[in-house]
Order: sequence, then C-alpha cells, then structure tokens
Amino acid sequence: MSLLAKINRRQLVLLLLMLLIGFFFVRRFISFSLPTSALLEQRVQELQSLRSDLLVARKQSSERQEELQALQSLAEPYWFASGQRALVDQEINKEFGKLLRQAQLPATQKIDLQRNKLPGLSHIQEVQIRLELRAVSMREVSRLLQEVHGYGDKLNWNYCRIEPDNPRQPKNVNLSARLRALVLGSEAVDFLNQAPALEASGDNVKGGAAL
Repeated sequence: MSLLAKINRRQLVLLLLMLLIGFFFVRRFISFSLPTSALLEQRVQELQSLRSDLLVARKQSSERQEELQALQSLAEPYWFASGQRALVDQEINKEFGKLLRQAQLPATQKIDLQRNKLPGLSHIQEVQIRLELRAVSMREVSRLLQEVHGYGDKLNWNYCRIEPDNPRQPKNVNLSARLRALVLGSEAVDFLNQAPALEASGDNVKGGAAL
C-alpha cells in the first residue's frame, strides 16, 4: 500500500512539473491577453476610428472622381497626344484628308501641318492646318464647310478666304484657309486617364481618332 502511494506521489510530482514547464513555455513563446472589458472597449474604439477614416477616404475618392470626370468632359474638344509628337500630327493629317474625301474634293490638294506652342500654356499645343484649294466649285466649298462644321469643337477656323479663280471670267473659286486642332500633352492625358476615374465611370478617355 505504501509502494502504491509512493508511485502515485511520483506521478503527481511529474504531472505538476510538466504543467509548470508547459506554463512557462506558453508564456515565453505565445503572447495572449484575456478578453477583459477594458480590452474590448479599446478594440471597439479602434474599429470605430478605422471606420471613420474609411468613410472620409471614400468621400475624398468620390469627390476626386467627380472632379476628374468634369475635367474629362472639358477635354473632349482636344486631341490627346500619344507620347510621340509625330503620331498625333499624322493622325490629324489622316483625319483631315478623310474630311476632304468626304467633301468630294480632289485628293491632290496639299495639306500643311504646323505645331505651335500657345503662350502661357504648358500642357496644350496647337496644330495648325494650312489648306489651299484652286479652281474648285462653290458646291465643293460648301461641302467642305459642312464637313468641318460636323467635327464640332475639335476643329476650328483661324482664317478663310474665298475669291474667284479668274477675276475677268470666273468659273470657280480659290480657297485659302487655316484651321487648328488643340492637342493635350502626355502629362495631362496621363492625369485624365487615372485608374480610379476609369473604374468609376467604366469609360476610357480617348482622343486623336476623331477630330
């Protein structure tokens, strides 16, 4: 009987020793805190603060997207530079050539393009189009005026002069004109094409493909 009690006592001591070692192990390598009322209150306040910050961030993001969409609407009359000066000029030249074909004007007419900086503006430049038509009918000129008008604000007249091809015996007319297209710089285009505004509206801002 005494032997059995001695064995049980040994097992009890070993069990207590294992529990003590286990306690120190958990305390050493695992940090935890009891869910006291003070701790719960602190966590609730932290979550409320994060929620308030999130609401403020959402409001600021919404206001910023509205501002971007307003700027995108204002930018509709402009051509968007694709990063290389020659490309947007070539697109304007191509589109204006298409305009002349739609007006049924001779394809041999020469188009001169010139890029100009605008005083006081760093993100907008002007592409000036010079057009000379010789011995064309007033019907052809009328079609040209109608086609240019159809492009809206993307193409504007700077100068236009129409005079008889022959002062004594006029049969047709000669036309000298300068038109212009306004081009946005690449930095302005990158700003308008920011991802948040695109995701919100679902529409991509495009330019250059049409006047």
